[in-house]
Amino acid sequence: MKTTTIAIVTDRYWPSRGGVEQAALALSMALPSDWPVRIITHRPSVGQSLHAAFTSHKEIPENDPAGRVIEALDPGMRGKLLLLPLLLWNLPILRKRMPRILYDVLYLWYRCAFFSRLEKHLAGSDTVHCISTGYLARCVTEVCLKNGLTFVHQPFIHFDRWGDSPAQLRAYAAADAVLCPTESFKTKFLDKTDAGFPVHVTVIPPIIIETKYPKLQVPPVPGRFILFLGRREAHKGLTELLVAFSGLEQIASLVIAGPGEQLHARNMAIFDLGEVEDQIKMWLLSSCDVFCVPSTDESFGIVFAEAMSVGKPIVSFDVAPVNEIVRNGENGILVPPDDAESLHDALECLLTDETLKKKMGQTSRIRFEERFAQEITTRKIIDLHRSLGIHHAKTP
Repeated sequence: MKTTTIAIVTDRYWPSRGGVEQAALALSMALPSDWPVRIITHRPSVGQSLHAAFTSHKEIPENDPAGRVIEALDPGMRGKLLLLPLLLWNLPILRKRMPRILYDVLYLWYRCAFFSRLEKHLAGSDTVHCISTGYLARCVTEVCLKNGLTFVHQPFIHFDRWGDSPAQLRAYAAADAVLCPTESFKTKFLDKTDAGFPVHVTVIPPIIIETKYPKLQVPPVPGRFILFLGRREAHKGLTELLVAFSGLEQIASLVIAGPGEQLHARNMAIFDLGEVEDQIKMWLLSSCDVFCVPSTDESFGIVFAEAMSVGKPIVSFDVAPVNEIVRNGENGILVPPDDAESLHDALECLLTDETLKKKMGQTSRIRFEERFAQEITTRKIIDLHRSLGIHHAKTP
């Protein structure tokens, strides 16, 4: 029996800075070691613009921690010239008046720069597993349809913000299967696409690799603390958390960690560690009293599942899909969105009631084992790939 050769294609890869990169790395590490797997990815971005995202020279490792080969998708000199029109995305007036139309039109130049190169990278693959909400997802669809390759899309869309332009949705829908991280995500995806398309849409959460959490000789934070772990983007709710933390200084500290501009707080009970290494991140997760990322927009929220894996109670806003991961009153407390006062009360409740905090933490671990344990999600993804077969072909 022929062994399936899988290409994992993703916008960014290891070293990881966000949930999408973590999902791709976890997939690589969790797939059977005897499965031939290759990683195809762009280099880490040198800037924030759409143009800079695809023209980086930054080095990436030849192999990931699982020993899989990492192949850099480079545009070459000709491709960099073809990508120059993407600078139009930087013009505020165009982005404000026609963001989705402009984004979809600019893909034509990305396609000219990368289509043939991606086609060469995917040659010899039986199955393609794409984790992208950008131009790469569309290009993967076109290459796979042209060459009769079986392909799966696992897009972490932020609906009404990123990754759900009309052309992007059509690209996902052309796959043999679409993996949705939650039921609410699946509902939104089907609402925004043609529910009659012949694609297998299924809910499989991203794989969470459990790691042993270290004991540090010199802990980075003393005493009890609330942990915020994530990017400093507005929808992550750090501003609301800072307001909610007022008055809690005598009970616990607030620790902030993640990419973005660091906070220079005068409050001595607030520690901003910036972007931390994995060892420090793991220590923070295992050592915090309460995990709190009051986000209003998540495609899944891997950090919530990671906190559950080490038995932590969670405080956040009551929004989908967070309320699918955290059950209010069971393994955490969910409060109305943008309500800093209720957020304060929830944090105070857990920090002053040791019995409740411990009970919710234990429930978090049980819920993680039931829904997000590595063996469960890995088995579902392996079964899906096997069910698709390796000789299935499509026509454009």
